[in-house]
Amino acid sequence: MTDDPTAATPAEGLRSTLALLRAMTRFGRRRLGIALTFLVLGNLTEGISILLLLPVLGLASRGGPDYAIDLGGRSLLGWQLPDVTIGLAVLLSAIVGLVALQAVFNRVKAVYLSDLLNDFANSTRADLFSAVASARWETVVRMRRADLEHALTGEIDRINFCGFVALNLMQILVGLVIYFLLCLAVSVPMTLFAFCFGLTALLLLKPYRRLAQRYGQRIQAARTVQARLVSEFISGLKTARSMNQEPHHVAQFERTLDTTKADARDYVRRNALGNGLFQVALAVGAAGFVLLSLRVAGLEMAQMIVLLVILMRVTPRFQGLQGQVQALLVDLSAWWRVVDLQSRLEANREGGTGFASVPVPAPQGEILLDRVTYRHREGSDEAALTDCTIRLRIGEATALIGPSGAGKSTVADIVMGLIRPESGRFLVDGRELTEAERRGWREHLAYVPQETFLLHDTIRANLKIVAPSATDEDLRLALADAAADRFVAALPAGLDTRVGDRGTLLSGGERQRIALARAFLRKPSVLILDEATSALDWESQKIVADALMRRAGRMTVLTIAHRPSMVAFADRVYTLDGGRVVEEGRMADLMRSGGHLARMFAHEGADLRPRALQGG
Repeated sequence: MTDDPTAATPAEGLRSTLALLRAMTRFGRRRLGIALTFLVLGNLTEGISILLLLPVLGLASRGGPDYAIDLGGRSLLGWQLPDVTIGLAVLLSAIVGLVALQAVFNRVKAVYLSDLLNDFANSTRADLFSAVASARWETVVRMRRADLEHALTGEIDRINFCGFVALNLMQILVGLVIYFLLCLAVSVPMTLFAFCFGLTALLLLKPYRRLAQRYGQRIQAARTVQARLVSEFISGLKTARSMNQEPHHVAQFERTLDTTKADARDYVRRNALGNGLFQVALAVGAAGFVLLSLRVAGLEMAQMIVLLVILMRVTPRFQGLQGQVQALLVDLSAWWRVVDLQSRLEANREGGTGFASVPVPAPQGEILLDRVTYRHREGSDEAALTDCTIRLRIGEATALIGPSGAGKSTVADIVMGLIRPESGRFLVDGRELTEAERRGWREHLAYVPQETFLLHDTIRANLKIVAPSATDEDLRLALADAAADRFVAALPAGLDTRVGDRGTLLSGGERQRIALARAFLRKPSVLILDEATSALDWESQKIVADALMRRAGRMTVLTIAHRPSMVAFADRVYTLDGGRVVEEGRMADLMRSGGHLARMFAHEGADLRPRALQGG
């Protein structure tokens, strides 16, 4: 995954920020417009309340019993003021009223901006989640799972922060423009001096903004590595603990933390120096401003004080501008990372339409892999399957056997429509499925892998995910066919027992039985078992095999297995080796031939005669 393709210079960083703001504007144009309106109103009311200090200070300097000011013959910004007299109490009340209005405007603005920011982040996360869910299987499996998880969690959180900072920058800039105009109303020369000085200070701090960009890219890479290490460690914790390898993983993780700490220390040290220099520069500018105001520009004391008050409001904004830009540059690369990832996933949507699917009739004749070749990695010299032809006759059970890595699971993936042959054809009843029909085809399938997937929920919830309207009797029958009814009935909460994260509160065999029951409950036309009973004892495997035999003629079964008990019920067997079909035929014929299948049964030493040979 690439970093921000345009984050090489601060100017390009600005373009990236504008791209983020444009995306937020497209998402919530109306809310952003309302927020900006109240932002301007809030800054105007604050500025006008400060300008009202001019007459208040003027009255206070003259003294007198009435403290009133006559507006007759005066003008403001070229506008003639009415011939009225305003007392000190009225001016002070106006200031208080303007401050109250400012508070109201700021509250409305904050609510609209908060809603916009949270909805934008949630929408971005949901869109990326949807893009992962609807992308072609080949695209997803070629990405690291930890990177996808990190993008959906940590990177979106960084985008949320980027949006917050970008909106803050927008508020700062709007405030600076309004204050600039208000200062011009008091003194044009001194306003130009003050703002030019501030801009010069910002330009001199350009190296520190570049530092922030570099730090942001390093911290992104470090966080991605950390997320990957955590994911790999948690997934393989049992194996690591069994071999006492935990210290190795801990040390590896701590090294990445130390690297991140060193980068953070370097960034904070230099950033603190930059902020310190900026504050010193502002202090020098303030001193020079006072001298120039009184000795060169000839401002009255009241005018100078009001300008100083305004500039005291502006100074934190200039400081905030520098800090917010640096903070934004640290995390802005997350925005481009997610944009790049989402665009790649969406360009590889299954069927090009996301979750939309075209209905596909249930298979009636046969499912055929016709001279199929497939490579897991593009351009690889080694093919997972080479010129394979495999027929699954509807209503029959077909077994795939062979050594690990022979290509058996790849056949299952093609049958499920998850991957497309590099060459050759995948046919259902003599017709190739279109890209848009793949989801519709999977409506007729149920799949049980060796590594089962269970929700962190109850057994009932894990079963009903495929059949929400199933009754307790339906659940009981499915559990019985999967040899799971006894152990579920013995649990304290029965069907309402929670299985833990990924089913870790159950044994491996119990997890497989629940997954088998879920597949039976779906009542598929085609059931695919990929080493689905590897953790079951022989008696439980026989119960499952008997359940499959009872469904003979009504359900097509593709079973991938290394043990005779899950092959004995098959009508037809294919042996794969090195991605090629090396043996095929009816079960009875292959058992008599003395080939791979016969050796498999002989090696197991089991009294498990295939269905085709029973009775004689």
